Amino acid sequence: MGTDIDGGVEIRPGGPGSPWELADLDLDALPRHYDAFGLLFGVCNFAGFAPVAAGRGLPPDASAGLLDRQLDADAHDHSWVTWSELARVDWRARAPRVDDRIHEYELTGDGPRRTGKASRSMAWHAVAGADADPRGSSYPEGTEWRCGERLWRVERLSHDDVLRTDPELRALLDGMRALAARHGDDNIRLVVWFDS
Repeated sequence: MGTDIDGGVEIRPGGPGSPWELADLDLDALPRHYDAFGLLFGVCNFAGFAPVAAGRGLPPDASAGLLDRQLDADAHDHSWVTWSELARVDWRARAPRVDDRIHEYELTGDGPRRTGKASRSMAWHAVAGADADPRGSSYPEGTEWRCGERLWRVERLSHDDVLRTDPELRALLDGMRALAARHGDDNIRLVVWFDS
């Protein structure tokens, strides 16, 4: 069983002091993307990012529309982040440590093609040894194992890697940016919770 995200984008059309309203930006299209969850909210943070807005809880002034949504009893890690905070994220910055998951590549004539993160795979264990630690953070950045047309590497992610691999998150942030242009950066926020 994995971890999924839910929540909504809220706007404060009247500015500070006015009530928040649920915006017409849907989070249902967001995939299960642990790197994004870790970067933004510190949830499933295998990549080791310094989270933007971890553990803030549900805002006490959350909109009625958001509160009317079905909040599962198993929901956890409620948090929120304003557009002004997201607009200040340095997308070129790198995680402070290497990813716990070892990155897997297929070696092609055009160079390595990433196929996933598979540190627990039997193929990797066959190459690295049965006693090898499956956590990438146990090895120095750049450590590699090769076997035939496969390569496994210990890597550190950048914030931009998250956007490059998650077009749905990019679309959500673009929608928030457009709302902020109309209502102001501090009057747009993303409120989330997770279900595992």
